[in-house]
Amino acid sequence: MRRVDRALVSAPAVLVGNKSRGGKELAKAKIFFEAQAKAKAEAPAVGAPAPATKSRKKKEKTFNFSAYSDEAVKYALDKLFFGKCAYCESRYANQAPVDVEHYRPKGRIAGVANHPGYWWLAMVWNNLLPSCIDCNRRRWQDLPRFPESLAQLLAAPEMQGVKASLGKQDLFPIAGTARATADLPDIDERPDLINPCVDDPEEHLVFHIDRGDPLGLVLPTFKNNVPSRRGLTSIHVYGLNRLGLVQERTRILRKLDLLSRLIDEIGKISEALLASSDQQNKKMGARLDLLINQILDEIRTMAEPDQPYSSLVKAWSKTLKTN
Repeated sequence: MRRVDRALVSAPAVLVGNKSRGGKELAKAKIFFEAQAKAKAEAPAVGAPAPATKSRKKKEKTFNFSAYSDEAVKYALDKLFFGKCAYCESRYANQAPVDVEHYRPKGRIAGVANHPGYWWLAMVWNNLLPSCIDCNRRRWQDLPRFPESLAQLLAAPEMQGVKASLGKQDLFPIAGTARATADLPDIDERPDLINPCVDDPEEHLVFHIDRGDPLGLVLPTFKNNVPSRRGLTSIHVYGLNRLGLVQERTRILRKLDLLSRLIDEIGKISEALLASSDQQNKKMGARLDLLINQILDEIRTMAEPDQPYSSLVKAWSKTLKTN
């Protein structure tokens, strides 16, 4: 996950203003949810006869949002995140069409009763993120087998075993004591999930970089020997250590280590050739130096924001400079 400045791309016109498609849809949603809240307030007290089946069905009806997934919104998110998932940095086009994800769920909150979801944010540009299906949809995923110490750190109670139910979907855990509502939208909820357009992921997440044994894990940062709560929660909810993702990041780390070894070996040969009195050897040494620069350019390119897993490459590059 990498920090992204949302101001770099303007909100799509389809979401802006009361007369836009999103604005009109929001007005309908407001009527729907206000009527739903009124119906709940006027519901019979506990012990009263159950309402008719038809009434129950009407009460359970949900509002179908659609404007947020307009092609213009997808295009804007694709441009802002370079076609990558906001959470894991995978290129979503390689596996499936993008999921336009609501950071704060629009229709319901898993595990939270009597809250309709953050419906008033369903068409708000700042609440929308592009996601791959694995980070966004709750699905059973394979988990890698970790060394004992890492297993203790990474395994939540529901993640013991070979598979786990991962993906954000309607989950939105908070550290605060109260949730925002349409009437009180400014409550400080203290979200437990990292939002890459609001937070700096590097404050909560760190990659496991081992030059001798590359393994593409992401871990929570530690402060005073305490792991970041938001880091841990984001790892579990987004499924940032699902098997396929760890394997792909490990391939990137192995490629980087190979390029690093090539730089070291070519550098030694170049140094010997340049120290020679033979002019032909000196020319060969200079050409090898050019080759080293080309390899370094490749590593720099892999760390650019538009590249998959660029935050991993950036973290690895920091260790290269200090070793």
